[in-house]
Order: sequence, then structure tokens, then C-alpha cells
Amino acid sequence: MFKFKRDAILFLTGVFLLGFGLSGFRLLFNLYLKEIGFGEGKIGLLLALMTYATMIMIFPAAFITKKLKIKPIFIVSILLSTIGSFIAIITCRYFQIALGMVIIGLSSSFFSVISGPFMMQVSTSLERAHLFSLNFAISLASGILGNILAGNLPVIFLKNNIPLISGFRFAIIIHILISLLSLLPFLLIKEERIVNEENLKIFDIKTSKTLILILSIPHILVGFGAGLTVPFLNLYFRDRFSLDSAKIGYLFSISQFMMIIGTLSAPFFSNIFGKIKTVIISQILSVPFLFILSITYNLPLAAISFLLRATLMNMAQPLVINFSLEIVEETDRPLVSGILNVAWLSAWGISANLGGRIIEREGYFLPFNLTLVFYVISSFLYYFFILPIEKDKKVFFKILKLKK
Repeated sequence: MFKFKRDAILFLTGVFLLGFGLSGFRLLFNLYLKEIGFGEGKIGLLLALMTYATMIMIFPAAFITKKLKIKPIFIVSILLSTIGSFIAIITCRYFQIALGMVIIGLSSSFFSVISGPFMMQVSTSLERAHLFSLNFAISLASGILGNILAGNLPVIFLKNNIPLISGFRFAIIIHILISLLSLLPFLLIKEERIVNEENLKIFDIKTSKTLILILSIPHILVGFGAGLTVPFLNLYFRDRFSLDSAKIGYLFSISQFMMIIGTLSAPFFSNIFGKIKTVIISQILSVPFLFILSITYNLPLAAISFLLRATLMNMAQPLVINFSLEIVEETDRPLVSGILNVAWLSAWGISANLGGRIIEREGYFLPFNLTLVFYVISSFLYYFFILPIEKDKKVFFKILKLKK
């Protein structure tokens, strides 16, 4: 049994509260936008704008996290996210909603850049994989409670004669306020900096750029595949099966519960197969369920496929980040974490915009099957390029003439 450091426990507590609040926003926001008259194309563009903002800010955020203390970065990120969320939800005007989404995107870049290196900093090599997986599992656990509350609040409001649009808005505001509570544990963190070297430059990279490229390409493919369908799964169940927000919330909560089981079991499987082989196996096993989702109009079959796909695709993702940050230089971890996020987000943003347009015109068959193709290609790249690094780093680096 691992005894994590105090700062690690505080971080996990903050992640739980933040995840609880954000899960409600993610579940209801698309439904809210649909209810006020926006189609999937415009919804996809809003999601893409948030992603582009995150992507643009990633590299400045990576530089800032090298220069500033950790605590202010966490606090400012949470406050900006709160402000952006309020702006996006208190109006029906597209421009103002877009502004709110951009602010959310800018703020999330800091959290995404600093989280991985922070966990590396406050953990030992023996407990690291477990901390990464536990962090992911806790964010999912908070999502279970958040989705249940978020899904039921609009229904409760509707039963009390509050219009559905107002119900969505009130429910999202409640979740935004809950996410603000995460400030308390982050304020108690004592760890000061991610990087303990002075006069570092943002592009002062010691890790091989070829290695970073190799690590990034599968991220791009997975991000592109995910963006086509994942942001629209709540709309998928609303449009194809006429489920209300409460039922969708329960379904997403069950999904996150299963992802917790999968995520916590990932270190066990990685001890048997290795981190990268576990990722490959889980991604390939998810592929048939994507195809089923694309063709079925049977709700129980769609629900089972949705749950299994989500579990398999998400269970090993913490292992990918853990492995990537382990094999790069310590001083490069914030930047590499940022690059991996940019790789995923840039593809996700483009495909979310594209996916919304395809769904609005053609339905869900094509996006799900395109997602399937991208996942398969990324699995082959993991097998041929990244798995050899895990098996024998020295031999692989000699072959590619990389400096490590």
C-alpha cells in the first residue's frame, strides 16, 4: 500500500472537486446549446474554439510554469475557468458564448501543462504509475457524482415549473460554484516549483526532438478520432434514443464508474504486459464497440457498447502520459507535457468542428467509423515505434541515432 505525500493527497482532493464541477458543465452544456437553438455544427465550432485557445496557450503556459510557483498557477487557472464558464452560460448570444469558451480554453492550458510534471515531482518511481492512475480514477469518480446531480437538476427544476433552458443554466451554475471549492486544497499545497533550475528558456530542450515527435503522433491520431464523436455522445443518446438529461447523466456516471475500474486495473496489466502494450490492447479491443454504436438503434446494445468503449479507451491513457514523461529529461517535462497536449488538442479541435458538421448533415455512422480508423492507425504506431522504446531504450536510441 502506497503512502502518498501530503501535496499529492491535496492535489487529488482538488482534482475531485474540480472534476465534480466540470463534469456537470460538460454533460449539460451541449444540451443547453441545443435547447437554445444551436445545431451540431455551431456547437462543434464552440468546442473547437475552446480547444484552439488551449492549444495556443500551451507553450506560453509551459514557459510560465518553469518560472512561477505552482500554487498561483493552479489558483489563477481555476478562477479564469470559472469566469469563462459564467460568461458562456449567462447569455444566449453566440459571440459571448464563444468568448467564454476561449477563456476556459486559455485557463485549462495551465492545468494540463502542470498536472503531469507536478505528479512526477511529488511521487517516487515505484508509486508513480499508481498516482497517475489514481488521479485519473478520482477525476472519473467525481464525474459520477457530478453527472448524476447535473442530469437530475434540470428534471427537478422542470417538475417545479422552471423552464428547461433555465433549468440547464441553473444546474450548470451550481456546478461552476462547486468547482470553485477546489481552490481550498490547492491553496494548501507546499511544493513550490516544478523545475528547480534558473534561467531556463522555453525551447531549451535536452530531450531528442525526434523522440518527442514519435511520442506525439499517436496522440494526434487519437485526438482526431476522439474529437469526431466523443463531444457529441450526449447528443447521440438524445437524438437517436430520445433520452432526457437525467438518463444521460446516469449513463455517463456508469461509464465513469467502469472507467475507474479500468484505470485502477491498468497498473496491474502494465506490470504483466508493459505500459505501451496495455495501451495497444485496450485500444484495439474498443474498436468493435465503435462500429456497433454507428449502426445500432437498440438502446441496451448502444449503452453496453458505449460503456465498454469508454472503459477500454480511457483505462490506459494515464500510462501513456506516465511513460512519456519518464523517458524525457526532467527539465523538459512541462514542455513535453504541453506538446503532448497540443498534439491531442489540435487534432481534437479540428475534428470536433468537422464532426459536428458531419453529424448535422449525415448522422452518426460516418464519424464513429472514422474514429475507429484513427484508433487502429494509432495502435499500429504505438506497436512499431513506441513499444520498441519501452522494450529496449538503448538499442532503439542507437538505431535512430538519438541522444538520450
